[in-house]
Amino acid sequence: MNKAERLRTLRKSGGCFPLRQTSRIRLTGTDRVRYLNGQLTVDITKLTAGVAKPALLLTAKGKLCATLWVWVTDHSLMVEVEECLLQETLERLERYIISDDVVLAGIGPGSSGFHVFGTGSSPEGTLKINRFGVGGFDTDKVPAELLIADPDEVEILRIERALPRWGRELDSSTLPQEARLDSLSVDFDKGCYVGQEVVSRLKSVGRVNRLLHAFRGQLNPTSEERLFLHLPGKPGDLAGVLTSRCHDFELAQTIALGYLNREFEDSGPFAAADAAGNPLGIFEKRPILT
Repeated sequence: MNKAERLRTLRKSGGCFPLRQTSRIRLTGTDRVRYLNGQLTVDITKLTAGVAKPALLLTAKGKLCATLWVWVTDHSLMVEVEECLLQETLERLERYIISDDVVLAGIGPGSSGFHVFGTGSSPEGTLKINRFGVGGFDTDKVPAELLIADPDEVEILRIERALPRWGRELDSSTLPQEARLDSLSVDFDKGCYVGQEVVSRLKSVGRVNRLLHAFRGQLNPTSEERLFLHLPGKPGDLAGVLTSRCHDFELAQTIALGYLNREFEDSGPFAAADAAGNPLGIFEKRPILT
């Protein structure tokens, strides 16, 4: 298969990819559920064994400390975090342990195996985890008939589904609603947790100053990590920034993720430029796949 055919197959029939190295934190102790429930944005008491749920760890000001996956086992709670955030996440969690019977143990890096997505039900004994926003599971062994996505294909699928990544779309200045993380990673009807006041207030207000969007267009080759968006002919008015981009082999276009300042949400198309102001291409918003 050529590149376009491979991508078409992955989109239609699913596939798998090797897991990037991540780290994990195991929580044990009689107070682990109550304690972690007061730290994360999701209701830990509603977790189902063998099913991972996305969650956020926030500062008191409602900004991101880390994006996580959390699941329950027979005798512990497991938290998966980006390898680069392991130590910071451990320190953040330990800070709020006072008289709680909770023990934290960092594990990693050490993730291995594959993630299978879009292929139907998951086999018994695997961890159900929707890393791509569709049905999926982690496994040590890949079924022989599955297509293994390469890193470029994984990035295309991530970008088209507007799945933000730490170091690209996400950092310690990001609010959950800006990156659309509140829809899957926040339980608004649960009890108190660190940062809840800000997150709840933003929901009531219904507006943040910028919002993550998906884009498509044509882009001249460039080594710039981030590109800046403005209305054509108006380079002085910053409309937003492109944070991730790649070439879509099936569409023969550049697809991208980025933030638009809210006053420009109903505008477009947008001209992309590098930090020096050199024009590099034209982009328009595209629907986010769900």
